Amino acid sequence: MTTGERDQNERPRAWWGAAGGAALIGLSVYFMWGGLALGLGSVFRPGTGAFPFFTGLLLIVLGVGIVLQDLGRDGLAERPDWVSFAAISAALAVFALLADRAGLMPAVFVATITASIPDRSLSLPGKALLGAILAVAAWGLFIAALGLPFHAVRGL
Repeated sequence: MTTGERDQNERPRAWWGAAGGAALIGLSVYFMWGGLALGLGSVFRPGTGAFPFFTGLLLIVLGVGIVLQDLGRDGLAERPDWVSFAAISAALAVFALLADRAGLMPAVFVATITASIPDRSLSLPGKALLGAILAVAAWGLFIAALGLPFHAVRGL
């Protein structure tokens, strides 16, 4: 057996990447279920559950692709960044909890800050500014341009 053959035989499959893809699929199913509970609406008047449902559907396709790619090839296994995964999962949960209760803009603002917690290159004021910019952009796109039935800020 040559050195190249031995190296190839000792390389593990990318199990950690596949585990991350499987976790993404599980999280997507959870948010699709939540989207169904909120109501999908119709084609011309989407409900508040349409965005999490169809985003979850897209993430399932991506998760399946990740699992198939990582299990179907040999290579250097890389561990997923679980801290970032947890921050993104928490941001999705924050958005889902706040969108109906506080409105679209506060939900986007808090979700942005939650998702950016692991990023040490951006200060807290920078994260707040990013959240504010994305909240205004979400209002402009989803409420002003598309006319979706979201409250910008609940109670105003």
